[in-house]
Amino acid sequence: MNPNFLIGGTAAGGTSYLYEILIQHPEVYLPVQRIPEPQYYYKSWEYVKGLEWYLKEYFKNVPESKIAVGERSSSYLYGGAKVAQRIAKDFPKMKFIFTLRNPIQRAWANYRFTVLQGLEDLDFRDAILQEKARIKESQGIWSEIQPHDYTGRGFYAKQLKEFLDFFPKEQILCLKSESLTHDNTTMLSKIYHFLGLKDDKFIPNPAPIHLSPSVINPKVQKDLREYFGGEKFAFFINNVRREEAINMQDKQKFLQLQNNLKEGKESIPRDCELLLYGFFQEDLEELKKMIDFDIQDWQILSSITTARTKSV
Repeated sequence: MNPNFLIGGTAAGGTSYLYEILIQHPEVYLPVQRIPEPQYYYKSWEYVKGLEWYLKEYFKNVPESKIAVGERSSSYLYGGAKVAQRIAKDFPKMKFIFTLRNPIQRAWANYRFTVLQGLEDLDFRDAILQEKARIKESQGIWSEIQPHDYTGRGFYAKQLKEFLDFFPKEQILCLKSESLTHDNTTMLSKIYHFLGLKDDKFIPNPAPIHLSPSVINPKVQKDLREYFGGEKFAFFINNVRREEAINMQDKQKFLQLQNNLKEGKESIPRDCELLLYGFFQEDLEELKKMIDFDIQDWQILSSITTARTKSV
């Protein structure tokens, strides 16, 4: 069976959570492998493998009982017109689910993940200030992946407009990531209806919440990635609590990796929140015209609100 829906973004916006919920539904098919995401229509080196390869790789064993068949690739929305055009060529009736998160908080979460992966050694403020220059200077696969484009992934209105040039609005469902986490019943009913599922009363088990540890020293993290290599480093990050998975040769460096991580999610630095506030206001005003949920809370600085609350 061919795919008929895609969870297309945004990165650090709740796509993992939605995947874990939907894969439990008896009428939904999603590839069992979560990582790496397919990103077929986004990454050029995957796209050149061709549609036949894509279908065989991710959809060859779809049971006939499935109504909604899809996959999750969190960069599709960010890919904008390029991705939309490629998908429209193959599947003009494709449905899309985009989970949208407060773009300031999303950018911070994106930065934390990039640091964890050993791809960032600047502090968040410097990373934002140098963002445009780094994007321009990126080469090879990094010019396509753009791990340092923290703000660029948060201009939802611009990206949605590019998709609407290729697909009717009825084929696109935008969800507020924060509501998806805290109001599952209402949101799930909306998703089930959008996907055309018969069982719109299915209640899934609670999905695991993936909280990335915080990195103590980004420079150490980057050095460790260079020492291990990308694939090995990614394995160690995913198995950071399993010392039995590490051979003796890597033991010392692995302990260094463990000691460079700490539990708990750090809040966005206030000066960075203030810096980012003006970046997204124009786009958010446009987004309000395109969605059916309230985003007024995205336009309020949480650090200022918190400070005022404490002073009362």
